[in-house]
Amino acid sequence: MRIFDARRRSAQCQSRQRPKIFQQQQGSAMRTKRLIERKLLAGASVLALMAFASPAFAMNLPSAQKFEAGPLGTLDVSGGFSGYFYALSGASNTNPLGIRKSAGAEARVLDLTVKKSSGPFQFTIEVKPYASLYFGYAPSAMSAKTFTLGPLYAAYGTWAPTSNFSISVGQVYSTEGWESSTDWQNANLIDSPLYYVENSSSRGVQVNYTYGKLSTTLTFGDGFDSGVFNTFQELVTYSFNSNNALSLYGTQNVGATGPNTFAYGQSTTGAGSIPYVNSNMFGGYYDYTNGNLNVVPEVQYVYAKRNQRLGINKFTSNFGAEVITNYQFGKSPWSLGGMAFYYKNIGSYGWYLNANSSGFGIGVTPSWIKGHFFVRGEVGLLHLTNLGTGGTGGFGANGTDRNQVMSVLSAGIVF
Repeated sequence: MRIFDARRRSAQCQSRQRPKIFQQQQGSAMRTKRLIERKLLAGASVLALMAFASPAFAMNLPSAQKFEAGPLGTLDVSGGFSGYFYALSGASNTNPLGIRKSAGAEARVLDLTVKKSSGPFQFTIEVKPYASLYFGYAPSAMSAKTFTLGPLYAAYGTWAPTSNFSISVGQVYSTEGWESSTDWQNANLIDSPLYYVENSSSRGVQVNYTYGKLSTTLTFGDGFDSGVFNTFQELVTYSFNSNNALSLYGTQNVGATGPNTFAYGQSTTGAGSIPYVNSNMFGGYYDYTNGNLNVVPEVQYVYAKRNQRLGINKFTSNFGAEVITNYQFGKSPWSLGGMAFYYKNIGSYGWYLNANSSGFGIGVTPSWIKGHFFVRGEVGLLHLTNLGTGGTGGFGANGTDRNQVMSVLSAGIVF
């Protein structure tokens, strides 16, 4: 989810949210996020960092609309709408992954963001019903009940007394990972397994500080929008120059979140999501830009410790790695995105798809944008190297097919 990412070109924004964990319970993906959000949060400190941040972009998005709001000063308003058609293999009425339809159409993102990013007192409000799209899961309809606050994806006030320091309070963006929940800010339409297991926005306090080429963000809040304030998130970015930046991120759960906690989607987390809401994470990505080419390799590791009181009987973890690329064809309206990823579940919990499963995938996404209108497509493949526990966690009626091919055609409006 987001809109103002230092990684995006110029002063463009982006948001990163994620479809989460609870998709297994609720049948819809919720996740979102991205450096854009974190930088949105940084407010004035983002501007300081932008001198070093490299432009990551899927398309040449239009600049945010500026409005004079009297005593509030100048406001930036941006957003858009997108929907898509899809076709995929491996669907059947008896598919063990729950994929019943091989083709269909869905709305994906409806986004409106209003922010004030100048002066010592700033704010950001983002309203965004959305649905994520993953290999191995049935595409779901866009929902306004992704978060306990309904369609309000972000809503926080920021105090920025200096150009390199700010404090934000409210429903703030996550600092995990590279991808965004807003598809026109991503190089690809299909989200990765890394994005699936990450936090989305949550309520808390976020502190941003920049010093030269170094920027840091520290958040304390209710991880996974759980209402239980026991989660720290950190992001550290060092921009070597305008073309190279290294980001490291982490999340630590310092308490215990039980199965009766209300979280995403206004439903209880349930025993099946206990490892998620009590997990820890470490990851990092490198942002490289050379002319019109952007390359972002990323690795990520998430785990939950044994806690019999919570029902986590054994240590369980997930590893993911990916490379995301994007190439802009000069000043033309065309760009080409690409993604290659690998994931592996360890232990008796299905972080992504099935327990003990593993696999790799690829996706290619050509995009066209003219003014405020865009059209995008993607063709991707997921191959399961291990079907996971039980041996019937794959595709098709018998659950033994290891491959899924997915094609997506999306169109939308941005402003």
